[in-house]
Amino acid sequence: MTRANTVYLERRGEIAEVVLNRPEVLNAENPQMMDDFHAVLDELEASRDVRAVVVSGQGRSFSSGIDLKALSAGEIKIDWFRRFDEGVRRLEQLPALTIAKIRGYAIGGGLQITLGCDLRITTPDAHFGLPAVLEALIPGMGTYRLPRFIGLGRARRLVLTGELISADEALRIGLVDWVVPEDQLNATTESIIANTLKSSLVARGFSKKLVTAAFESTFDEALTACLDYQAQSLASNDHRQAMEEYRRSKGY
Repeated sequence: MTRANTVYLERRGEIAEVVLNRPEVLNAENPQMMDDFHAVLDELEASRDVRAVVVSGQGRSFSSGIDLKALSAGEIKIDWFRRFDEGVRRLEQLPALTIAKIRGYAIGGGLQITLGCDLRITTPDAHFGLPAVLEALIPGMGTYRLPRFIGLGRARRLVLTGELISADEALRIGLVDWVVPEDQLNATTESIIANTLKSSLVARGFSKKLVTAAFESTFDEALTACLDYQAQSLASNDHRQAMEEYRRSKGY
């Protein structure tokens, strides 16, 4: 992947950054972007040494959603919507920690990509929403994820009105996790990653799987998976090292 692509990947050791790269149209999503998005996901899924993935937008916006010019020209068919939602699902299921780093607009498909991430950090100027109904469309699987983040009532409001909300409102209702000044966005993102990666890779990965599947499983299914993952965690080198450090710290 190069910076000539509509989505490209930057690597910094154990951290990778997925960059949406159509800044001239606020990173609006067209057919080529879906091809490049899946190519980046192919690379990430094959990379065993990536522990954290940041998703960002080049320029002054995360993503303004579907490319209305391409849509109005008939370039976006039903298969595009399937590939988009499959891409967000692949992002959601990456074993690495994923963080959406947001500025400007995160609306429509842009917001949906952020919902596929584990964590969301934004600048105060950002706006969020799912305005698909205003284009006589359905906001894809945003209808599936959004209620899980902010509750059914608030999700209905955003989906049915198509309105946009501010970063402060998004923080208040649980749609994002942090709002930080623009000049602190990169440093805060790096700090969050560093603090989170202090925990066990094994336990964090299993915990992520369980949380992601929480609304998709019965209690019995979740308990079976939980006990399986817990047994693997107990047997891991990460756990053994954590207990050795605990005993040393207590003088046992």
